[in-house]
Amino acid sequence: MQGLTAKHVGLIVCCCATAGIPAAMLVSTPGIFYPVIADDLGVQTAEISAWMSVAMLSSAVFMPLVGNVVGRIRLRPMAISCVLAAALAMLMFSVAPAPWVFWLAGILAGYSFVGTLSLFPATLINRWFVKHVGFLLGLYTAFTGIGGVVFLLVGQAAIDAMGWRATYMLFAAIALGVCVPLVMLFVNETPESCGLRPYGATADSPAVQADAGTEPDVQARAEARAAYRGGAFWAIIAFGFLINLVCQTNGYFPKYVNWVNEQAVAGAVPVAFLTGAVLSSFCQAGNAVGKIGLGAFSDFSVRQAIVLLVGAGMAGMLLVWQLAATPGLAVGGLVFGFFLAGVLVLVPMVVRHVYGNGPVYPLLYSRLAVAPTLGGAAGPSVSFPFVEIHGNEQVVCIFSMGAGRLV
Repeated sequence: MQGLTAKHVGLIVCCCATAGIPAAMLVSTPGIFYPVIADDLGVQTAEISAWMSVAMLSSAVFMPLVGNVVGRIRLRPMAISCVLAAALAMLMFSVAPAPWVFWLAGILAGYSFVGTLSLFPATLINRWFVKHVGFLLGLYTAFTGIGGVVFLLVGQAAIDAMGWRATYMLFAAIALGVCVPLVMLFVNETPESCGLRPYGATADSPAVQADAGTEPDVQARAEARAAYRGGAFWAIIAFGFLINLVCQTNGYFPKYVNWVNEQAVAGAVPVAFLTGAVLSSFCQAGNAVGKIGLGAFSDFSVRQAIVLLVGAGMAGMLLVWQLAATPGLAVGGLVFGFFLAGVLVLVPMVVRHVYGNGPVYPLLYSRLAVAPTLGGAAGPSVSFPFVEIHGNEQVVCIFSMGAGRLV
Protein backbone atom coordinates (compact mmCIF):
# COMPACT_ATOMS: atom_id res chain seq x y z
CA MET A 1 0.00 0.00 0.00
CA GLN A 2 1.27 3.46 -0.93
CA GLY A 3 2.29 5.48 2.12
CA LEU A 4 2.76 9.20 2.57
CA THR A 5 5.65 10.83 0.74
CA ALA A 6 6.99 14.37 0.59
CA LYS A 7 5.00 14.87 -2.62
CA HIS A 8 1.73 13.87 -0.93
CA VAL A 9 2.38 16.10 2.08
CA GLY A 10 3.56 18.97 -0.11
CA LEU A 11 0.34 18.84 -2.13
CA ILE A 12 -1.74 19.19 1.02
CA VAL A 13 0.46 22.08 2.22
CA CYS A 14 -0.04 23.76 -1.15
CA CYS A 15 -3.84 23.32 -1.03
CA CYS A 16 -3.93 24.68 2.53
CA ALA A 17 -1.81 27.67 1.49
CA THR A 18 -3.95 28.65 -1.50
CA ALA A 19 -7.10 28.38 0.61
CA GLY A 20 -5.54 30.10 3.63
CA ILE A 21 -3.84 33.00 1.84
CA PRO A 22 -5.35 34.35 -1.43
CA ALA A 23 -8.78 32.76 -0.93
CA ALA A 24 -8.99 33.75 2.74
CA MET A 25 -7.85 37.28 1.94
CA LEU A 26 -10.67 37.66 -0.57
CA VAL A 27 -13.42 35.72 1.20
CA SER A 28 -12.81 36.21 4.92
CA THR A 29 -11.47 39.76 5.30
CA PRO A 30 -13.69 42.13 3.23
CA GLY A 31 -15.62 43.24 6.32
CA ILE A 32 -12.67 45.25 7.65
CA PHE A 33 -12.23 46.98 4.28
CA TYR A 34 -15.81 47.85 3.29
CA PRO A 35 -16.50 50.74 5.72
CA VAL A 36 -13.04 52.30 5.24
CA ILE A 37 -13.22 52.13 1.45
CA ALA A 38 -16.79 53.45 1.37
CA ASP A 39 -15.84 56.44 3.52
CA ASP A 40 -12.72 57.13 1.47
CA LEU A 41 -14.53 56.99 -1.87
CA GLY A 42 -17.68 58.68 -0.56
CA VAL A 43 -20.06 55.90 -1.62
CA GLN A 44 -22.44 53.45 0.03
CA THR A 45 -20.95 50.29 1.51
CA ALA A 46 -23.27 48.20 -0.68
CA GLU A 47 -21.64 49.67 -3.80
CA ILE A 48 -18.28 48.27 -2.69
CA SER A 49 -19.51 44.95 -1.29
CA ALA A 50 -21.27 44.20 -4.59
CA TRP A 51 -17.95 42.89 -5.93
CA MET A 52 -18.47 39.72 -3.90
CA SER A 53 -21.72 38.93 -5.70
CA VAL A 54 -19.95 39.56 -9.00
CA ALA A 55 -17.21 37.17 -7.88
CA MET A 56 -19.72 34.44 -7.01
CA LEU A 57 -21.41 34.76 -10.38
CA SER A 58 -18.03 34.86 -12.14
CA SER A 59 -16.97 31.67 -10.35
CA ALA A 60 -20.23 30.00 -11.42
CA VAL A 61 -19.46 30.87 -15.06
CA PHE A 62 -15.80 29.84 -14.98
CA MET A 63 -16.30 26.57 -13.10
CA PRO A 64 -17.81 24.48 -15.95
CA LEU A 65 -15.60 26.18 -18.53
CA VAL A 66 -12.45 25.26 -16.63
CA GLY A 67 -13.81 21.78 -15.87
CA ASN A 68 -14.05 21.13 -19.61
CA VAL A 69 -10.32 21.75 -20.15
CA VAL A 70 -9.05 19.72 -17.18
CA GLY A 71 -7.05 16.99 -18.90
CA ARG A 72 -6.26 19.08 -21.95
CA ILE A 73 -4.17 21.65 -20.05
CA ARG A 74 -1.93 20.85 -17.11
CA LEU A 75 -3.21 21.81 -13.70
CA ARG A 76 0.00 23.53 -12.57
CA PRO A 77 -0.14 26.53 -14.97
CA MET A 78 -3.88 26.77 -14.47
CA ALA A 79 -3.44 26.84 -10.68
CA ILE A 80 -0.76 29.51 -11.01
CA SER A 81 -3.08 31.58 -13.18
CA CYS A 82 -5.70 31.44 -10.40
CA VAL A 83 -3.20 32.69 -7.81
CA LEU A 84 -2.17 35.45 -10.20
CA ALA A 85 -5.83 36.37 -10.74
CA ALA A 86 -6.36 36.70 -6.98
CA ALA A 87 -3.29 38.91 -6.62
CA LEU A 88 -4.30 41.03 -9.61
CA ALA A 89 -7.80 41.47 -8.19
CA MET A 90 -6.33 42.80 -4.93
CA LEU A 91 -3.98 45.10 -6.84
CA MET A 92 -6.98 46.46 -8.74
CA PHE A 93 -8.71 47.04 -5.40
CA SER A 94 -5.67 48.99 -4.20
CA VAL A 95 -5.79 51.50 -7.08
CA ALA A 96 -9.57 51.63 -7.56
CA PRO A 97 -10.90 55.20 -7.96
CA ALA A 98 -14.56 54.12 -8.04
CA PRO A 99 -16.77 51.10 -7.22
CA TRP A 100 -16.88 49.87 -10.82
CA VAL A 101 -13.21 48.84 -10.58
CA PHE A 102 -14.10 46.58 -7.64
CA TRP A 103 -16.84 44.98 -9.72
CA LEU A 104 -14.41 44.37 -12.58
CA ALA A 105 -11.86 42.90 -10.17
CA GLY A 106 -14.62 40.66 -8.84
CA ILE A 107 -14.58 38.80 -12.17
CA LEU A 108 -10.91 37.92 -11.61
CA ALA A 109 -11.60 37.00 -8.01
CA GLY A 110 -14.33 34.59 -9.15
CA TYR A 111 -11.90 32.88 -11.50
CA SER A 112 -9.33 32.60 -8.72
CA PHE A 113 -11.78 30.71 -6.50
CA VAL A 114 -11.82 27.86 -9.05
CA GLY A 115 -8.14 27.19 -8.44
CA THR A 116 -7.72 28.20 -4.81
CA LEU A 117 -10.91 26.87 -3.24
CA SER A 118 -12.88 24.36 -5.23
CA LEU A 119 -12.22 22.52 -8.48
CA PHE A 120 -8.42 22.20 -8.62
CA PRO A 121 -7.77 21.30 -4.95
CA ALA A 122 -10.68 18.83 -4.86
CA THR A 123 -9.56 17.20 -8.11
CA LEU A 124 -5.95 16.91 -6.95
CA ILE A 125 -6.86 15.42 -3.58
CA ASN A 126 -9.13 12.89 -5.27
CA ARG A 127 -6.29 11.90 -7.60
CA TRP A 128 -3.54 11.76 -4.98
CA PHE A 129 -5.41 10.13 -2.09
CA VAL A 130 -7.59 7.06 -1.69
CA LYS A 131 -7.81 7.17 2.11
CA HIS A 132 -8.93 10.10 4.28
CA VAL A 133 -10.18 12.13 1.31
CA GLY A 134 -13.00 13.76 3.30
CA PHE A 135 -10.67 14.68 6.15
CA LEU A 136 -8.19 16.27 3.74
CA LEU A 137 -10.93 18.22 1.94
CA GLY A 138 -12.03 19.51 5.32
CA LEU A 139 -8.47 20.30 6.37
CA TYR A 140 -7.58 22.48 3.41
CA THR A 141 -10.94 24.29 3.36
CA ALA A 142 -10.61 24.96 7.10
CA PHE A 143 -7.70 27.22 6.21
CA THR A 144 -10.10 29.79 4.77
CA GLY A 145 -11.18 30.33 8.39
CA ILE A 146 -7.70 29.99 9.88
CA GLY A 147 -6.27 32.34 7.29
CA GLY A 148 -9.23 34.64 7.83
CA VAL A 149 -8.44 34.97 11.53
CA VAL A 150 -4.76 35.70 10.78
CA PHE A 151 -5.36 38.18 7.98
CA LEU A 152 -8.20 39.93 9.77
CA LEU A 153 -5.71 40.81 12.51
CA VAL A 154 -2.87 41.57 10.08
CA GLY A 155 -5.18 43.50 7.76
CA GLN A 156 -6.70 45.65 10.50
CA ALA A 157 -3.25 46.54 11.84
CA ALA A 158 -2.02 47.33 8.33
CA ILE A 159 -5.07 49.46 7.51
CA ASP A 160 -4.53 51.46 10.71
CA ALA A 161 -0.83 51.87 9.96
CA MET A 162 -0.69 52.54 6.22
CA GLY A 163 -4.22 52.61 4.79
CA TRP A 164 -6.40 50.17 2.89
CA ARG A 165 -4.73 50.63 -0.50
CA ALA A 166 -1.27 49.68 0.77
CA THR A 167 -2.82 46.78 2.72
CA TYR A 168 -4.26 45.25 -0.43
CA MET A 169 -0.85 45.64 -2.11
CA LEU A 170 0.72 43.82 0.84
CA PHE A 171 -1.86 41.05 0.60
CA ALA A 172 -1.15 40.61 -3.12
CA ALA A 173 2.60 40.39 -2.50
CA ILE A 174 2.13 37.76 0.23
CA ALA A 175 -0.14 35.66 -1.98
CA LEU A 176 2.34 35.70 -4.86
CA GLY A 177 5.45 35.18 -2.74
CA VAL A 178 4.09 32.15 -0.88
CA CYS A 179 1.67 30.37 -3.20
CA VAL A 180 3.36 30.53 -6.61
CA PRO A 181 6.51 28.68 -5.41
CA LEU A 182 4.38 26.06 -3.62
CA VAL A 183 2.31 25.42 -6.74
CA MET A 184 5.47 25.15 -8.84
CA LEU A 185 6.95 22.61 -6.44
CA PHE A 186 4.01 20.40 -5.51
CA VAL A 187 1.20 20.50 -8.08
CA ASN A 188 1.50 17.54 -10.45
CA GLU A 189 -1.20 15.93 -12.55
CA THR A 190 -1.16 12.52 -10.88
CA PRO A 191 1.03 10.58 -8.45
CA GLU A 192 1.80 8.18 -11.31
CA SER A 193 3.48 11.06 -13.16
CA CYS A 194 5.93 11.23 -10.23
CA GLY A 195 6.47 7.48 -10.00
CA LEU A 196 4.07 7.17 -7.04
CA ARG A 197 0.53 5.96 -6.38
CA PRO A 198 -2.36 7.61 -4.53
CA TYR A 199 -1.96 7.43 -0.77
CA GLY A 200 -3.69 4.28 0.47
CA ALA A 201 -3.72 2.61 -2.95
CA THR A 202 -2.67 -1.01 -3.25
CA ALA A 203 -0.61 -2.57 -5.99
CA ASP A 204 -3.69 -3.77 -7.87
CA SER A 205 -5.53 -0.42 -7.66
CA PRO A 206 -6.23 1.14 -11.08
CA ALA A 207 -3.98 4.04 -12.00
CA VAL A 208 -5.39 7.54 -12.43
CA GLN A 209 -5.48 8.53 -16.08
CA ALA A 210 -5.05 12.27 -16.53
CA ASP A 211 -2.60 12.87 -19.33
CA ALA A 212 -2.54 16.55 -20.18
CA GLY A 213 -2.71 17.52 -23.80
CA THR A 214 -5.29 14.89 -24.75
CA GLU A 215 -9.03 15.05 -24.96
CA PRO A 216 -10.83 13.94 -21.81
CA ASP A 217 -11.71 10.27 -21.93
CA VAL A 218 -14.58 9.54 -24.33
CA GLN A 219 -16.14 7.19 -21.81
CA ALA A 220 -15.93 9.87 -19.11
CA ARG A 221 -17.80 12.32 -21.32
CA ALA A 222 -20.43 9.69 -22.08
CA GLU A 223 -20.81 9.01 -18.35
CA ALA A 224 -21.14 12.74 -17.69
CA ARG A 225 -23.84 13.14 -20.34
CA ALA A 226 -25.73 10.21 -18.85
CA ALA A 227 -25.42 11.73 -15.38
CA TYR A 228 -26.96 15.02 -16.57
CA ARG A 229 -30.18 13.14 -17.28
CA GLY A 230 -30.21 11.35 -13.91
CA GLY A 231 -32.19 12.35 -10.84
CA ALA A 232 -29.09 12.20 -8.61
CA PHE A 233 -27.42 14.99 -10.59
CA TRP A 234 -30.31 17.39 -10.07
CA ALA A 235 -30.75 16.34 -6.45
CA ILE A 236 -27.12 17.30 -5.78
CA ILE A 237 -27.70 20.65 -7.53
CA ALA A 238 -30.68 21.37 -5.27
CA PHE A 239 -28.72 20.21 -2.22
CA GLY A 240 -25.73 22.47 -2.95
CA PHE A 241 -27.88 25.48 -3.85
CA LEU A 242 -30.00 25.30 -0.70
CA ILE A 243 -27.03 24.71 1.61
CA ASN A 244 -25.23 27.87 0.53
CA LEU A 245 -28.46 29.84 0.34
CA VAL A 246 -29.09 29.12 4.03
CA CYS A 247 -25.43 29.72 4.89
CA GLN A 248 -25.80 33.38 3.87
CA THR A 249 -27.93 33.93 6.97
CA ASN A 250 -24.68 34.04 8.89
CA GLY A 251 -23.98 37.46 7.41
CA TYR A 252 -27.06 38.85 9.15
CA PHE A 253 -26.31 37.44 12.60
CA PRO A 254 -24.52 40.63 13.79
CA LYS A 255 -27.52 42.75 12.82
CA TYR A 256 -29.81 40.25 14.49
CA VAL A 257 -27.80 40.49 17.71
CA ASN A 258 -28.01 44.29 17.58
CA TRP A 259 -31.77 43.98 17.28
CA VAL A 260 -31.87 41.63 20.29
CA ASN A 261 -29.78 44.11 22.29
CA GLU A 262 -32.21 46.88 21.38
CA GLN A 263 -35.03 44.71 22.70
CA ALA A 264 -33.04 44.18 25.90
CA VAL A 265 -32.63 47.93 26.36
CA ALA A 266 -36.38 48.30 25.88
CA GLY A 267 -36.99 45.64 28.54
CA ALA A 268 -38.66 43.19 26.16
CA VAL A 269 -36.03 40.46 26.75
CA PRO A 270 -33.29 39.84 29.33
CA VAL A 271 -29.90 41.41 28.68
CA ALA A 272 -28.15 39.79 25.73
CA PHE A 273 -24.82 38.10 26.42
CA LEU A 274 -23.08 38.67 23.09
CA THR A 275 -22.24 41.24 20.48
CA GLY A 276 -22.58 40.60 16.78
CA ALA A 277 -18.81 40.25 16.37
CA VAL A 278 -18.61 37.63 19.14
CA LEU A 279 -21.43 35.59 17.58
CA SER A 280 -19.67 35.70 14.21
CA SER A 281 -16.48 34.49 15.89
CA PHE A 282 -18.36 31.52 17.36
CA CYS A 283 -19.71 30.75 13.87
CA GLN A 284 -16.22 30.85 12.38
CA ALA A 285 -14.90 28.58 15.12
CA GLY A 286 -17.70 26.11 14.44
CA ASN A 287 -16.97 26.38 10.74
CA ALA A 288 -13.29 25.48 11.15
CA VAL A 289 -14.05 22.55 13.47
CA GLY A 290 -16.94 21.45 11.26
CA LYS A 291 -14.87 21.32 8.07
CA ILE A 292 -12.36 18.94 9.59
CA GLY A 293 -14.88 16.95 11.63
CA LEU A 294 -17.47 16.67 8.88
CA GLY A 295 -14.82 15.73 6.35
CA ALA A 296 -13.46 12.97 8.59
CA PHE A 297 -16.97 11.71 9.35
CA SER A 298 -17.87 11.61 5.65
CA ASP A 299 -14.98 9.20 5.08
CA PHE A 300 -17.03 6.67 7.03
CA SER A 301 -20.53 7.51 5.76
CA VAL A 302 -21.54 10.29 3.38
CA ARG A 303 -25.24 9.68 4.06
CA GLN A 304 -24.85 10.01 7.81
CA ALA A 305 -22.72 13.12 7.27
CA ILE A 306 -25.62 14.69 5.34
CA VAL A 307 -27.98 13.92 8.23
CA LEU A 308 -25.47 15.41 10.67
CA LEU A 309 -25.08 18.53 8.52
CA VAL A 310 -28.81 19.18 8.23
CA GLY A 311 -29.29 18.54 11.93
CA ALA A 312 -26.58 21.06 12.78
CA GLY A 313 -28.19 23.69 10.54
CA MET A 314 -31.61 23.25 12.07
CA ALA A 315 -30.34 23.05 15.66
CA GLY A 316 -28.09 26.08 15.26
CA MET A 317 -30.87 28.21 13.79
CA LEU A 318 -33.36 27.17 16.45
CA LEU A 319 -30.91 27.95 19.26
CA VAL A 320 -30.09 31.38 17.83
CA TRP A 321 -33.76 32.13 17.27
CA GLN A 322 -35.22 30.79 20.51
CA LEU A 323 -32.37 31.48 22.98
CA ALA A 324 -31.29 34.89 21.75
CA ALA A 325 -30.82 36.50 25.18
CA THR A 326 -29.08 33.53 26.83
CA PRO A 327 -25.75 31.71 26.53
CA GLY A 328 -27.60 29.43 24.11
CA LEU A 329 -27.01 32.13 21.48
CA ALA A 330 -23.28 31.36 21.52
CA VAL A 331 -23.97 27.63 21.34
CA GLY A 332 -26.29 28.22 18.41
CA GLY A 333 -23.62 30.21 16.57
CA LEU A 334 -21.08 27.45 17.15
CA VAL A 335 -23.46 24.73 15.94
CA PHE A 336 -24.57 26.74 12.91
CA GLY A 337 -20.91 27.29 12.04
CA PHE A 338 -20.68 23.51 11.69
CA PHE A 339 -23.41 23.74 9.04
CA LEU A 340 -21.38 26.31 7.09
CA ALA A 341 -18.75 23.63 6.47
CA GLY A 342 -21.06 21.67 4.20
CA VAL A 343 -20.53 23.74 1.05
CA LEU A 344 -16.81 23.12 0.51
CA VAL A 345 -16.57 19.71 2.20
CA LEU A 346 -19.72 17.69 1.73
CA VAL A 347 -20.67 18.68 -1.82
CA PRO A 348 -17.43 17.28 -3.35
CA MET A 349 -17.72 14.19 -1.14
CA VAL A 350 -21.29 13.58 -2.36
CA VAL A 351 -20.07 13.86 -5.97
CA ARG A 352 -17.28 11.38 -5.23
CA HIS A 353 -19.70 9.05 -3.42
CA VAL A 354 -22.20 9.00 -6.28
CA TYR A 355 -19.92 9.14 -9.34
CA GLY A 356 -16.48 8.01 -8.16
CA ASN A 357 -13.13 9.78 -8.48
CA GLY A 358 -12.15 8.88 -12.04
CA PRO A 359 -11.89 11.14 -15.12
CA VAL A 360 -15.61 11.92 -14.87
CA TYR A 361 -15.12 13.63 -11.49
CA PRO A 362 -13.85 17.07 -12.65
CA LEU A 363 -16.43 17.14 -15.45
CA LEU A 364 -19.33 16.61 -13.04
CA TYR A 365 -17.98 18.49 -10.03
CA SER A 366 -17.22 21.58 -12.11
CA ARG A 367 -20.92 21.73 -13.03
CA LEU A 368 -22.39 20.68 -9.71
CA ALA A 369 -20.22 23.21 -7.84
CA VAL A 370 -22.04 25.98 -9.71
CA ALA A 371 -25.15 25.31 -7.62
CA PRO A 372 -23.75 26.37 -4.21
CA THR A 373 -22.09 29.35 -5.87
CA LEU A 374 -25.44 30.53 -7.22
CA GLY A 375 -27.01 29.84 -3.83
CA GLY A 376 -24.41 32.09 -2.23
CA ALA A 377 -25.06 34.84 -4.76
CA ALA A 378 -28.84 34.55 -4.31
CA GLY A 379 -28.76 34.41 -0.50
CA PRO A 380 -28.36 38.15 0.18
CA SER A 381 -31.04 39.00 -2.38
CA VAL A 382 -33.49 36.60 -0.73
CA SER A 383 -32.80 37.61 2.86
CA PHE A 384 -32.35 41.37 2.52
CA PRO A 385 -36.06 42.20 1.99
CA PHE A 386 -36.99 40.21 5.09
CA VAL A 387 -34.35 42.04 7.13
CA GLU A 388 -35.73 45.40 6.13
CA ILE A 389 -39.44 44.60 6.22
CA HIS A 390 -39.94 41.95 8.86
CA GLY A 391 -37.00 42.36 11.18
CA ASN A 392 -34.14 40.07 12.06
CA GLU A 393 -36.00 37.64 14.30
CA GLN A 394 -38.29 36.70 11.43
CA VAL A 395 -35.29 36.24 9.13
CA VAL A 396 -33.81 33.62 11.43
CA CYS A 397 -37.21 31.92 11.69
CA ILE A 398 -37.62 31.86 7.92
CA PHE A 399 -34.16 30.42 7.29
CA SER A 400 -34.47 27.86 10.08
CA MET A 401 -37.50 26.53 8.24
CA GLY A 402 -35.47 26.66 5.02
CA ALA A 403 -32.83 24.48 6.64
CA GLY A 404 -35.51 22.03 7.56
CA ARG A 405 -36.50 21.69 3.93
CA LEU A 406 -32.99 20.43 3.12
CA VAL A 407 -34.09 17.07 4.54
